[in-house]
Amino acid sequence: MSNAVGKKNVAAVFLSPKFTLAILVGFSLFLLVLFITRFPYPPGWDFRNNLWAPSFLLIQGQSPYNLAVLYELGSAVWLPVAIGMFWPMGYLPLQQASNLWWMLSLVSLIAVVWLSCGFKRPPKLLFTISLFLAFIFPPTISHFSLGQITILICLIFLLIAAYGHKLHPLLLAVMIVLTLSKPQLIIFFLPGYLFSYFREKGSSRTMQLLLYLVISLGIITLPLFVFYPQWTSDFLRSITDNPVWAHPSSLFILRTNLIYIGELIWWILLIVGSGINLYLWLRLPKREAAVWSLALTTLITPYVWSWDFVLLIPLFTSYLYKKMPGYSTWLLYIAFISCWGVIAYMKLTGQTSDELYWWVPWYLVGFVIISSTKVRLPLKSRLNTIFKSKIPSLLTSED
Repeated sequence: MSNAVGKKNVAAVFLSPKFTLAILVGFSLFLLVLFITRFPYPPGWDFRNNLWAPSFLLIQGQSPYNLAVLYELGSAVWLPVAIGMFWPMGYLPLQQASNLWWMLSLVSLIAVVWLSCGFKRPPKLLFTISLFLAFIFPPTISHFSLGQITILICLIFLLIAAYGHKLHPLLLAVMIVLTLSKPQLIIFFLPGYLFSYFREKGSSRTMQLLLYLVISLGIITLPLFVFYPQWTSDFLRSITDNPVWAHPSSLFILRTNLIYIGELIWWILLIVGSGINLYLWLRLPKREAAVWSLALTTLITPYVWSWDFVLLIPLFTSYLYKKMPGYSTWLLYIAFISCWGVIAYMKLTGQTSDELYWWVPWYLVGFVIISSTKVRLPLKSRLNTIFKSKIPSLLTSED
């Protein structure tokens, strides 16, 4: 009798959901370790030069911003907070560190698509489609190939917008400081978020957060001062000696084609965009205001690259999740497919210079605005009167 009871208990353990979950977690960890140690994906140039090499040099007691001792070409231009946060990667071989960074970027992309749906669990099919579209988005492919950091920054933005009110101010400050790895990406999000934070928490709590920002900046950059206190001179030299590259920002395009008039137009864009940004943070929930801030960044920031256009993913996917008329949703799909096709055609025909892709954010943001505009169709009532029949659902619009 006792043997039968024992067998039932053993069977219950092996068939329990907790045991199944433990097996899945263990298998996933095994695959993760196998991926990091064996995956032969070529390390990205930006990851190598801006994060791994500086971290490797730092733990060797050398200047993290003097890459000449390792490579003939290239310099480190990511700000010190990135190195200060991820310097332990310097202990790993380049290939393994690159694989780990690739996996972190993939998890960040999945989280970005998930958070873009809001606070409800998205439908599985729609989530799968959205994730697939985000992954094959040409800027995403470039991002993974180079080992960029923008997707991780994008995820931090969304986490701050969604859960910042639940976090301790010091942790919130640490997250904000991490986004300073590429300060050109915060020009709309950070002012908008601080404006919202001030309205909710008041001046004293806002000043406390700003103090925590300064403290967090000191803590995160502390490893650089500990391992190599003289790093600042090489950092300034790397930034100032960085060549003037052609990039797809509106400032570069306008300044190149219209010179002084173009720069004036850009300043007008910046002022108008800043006003729109603050208005959105005033009127919309934080998550929605955040995705629009990221989209505005791709349009107006003074310095941007095509792989930074991954900041458009939250806006695009969030509108795929919205309940809109069928024709609006299909319009978004058409916009993405046509954008993908044009980029692919340009790549295949040798048009690879990055500034040629300035139109991508304007194109996609324009389609999002058009598809989300709820226009009443008076034609429906007229046709009903004439034909006395039900108009197809494609002519209807939801409230």
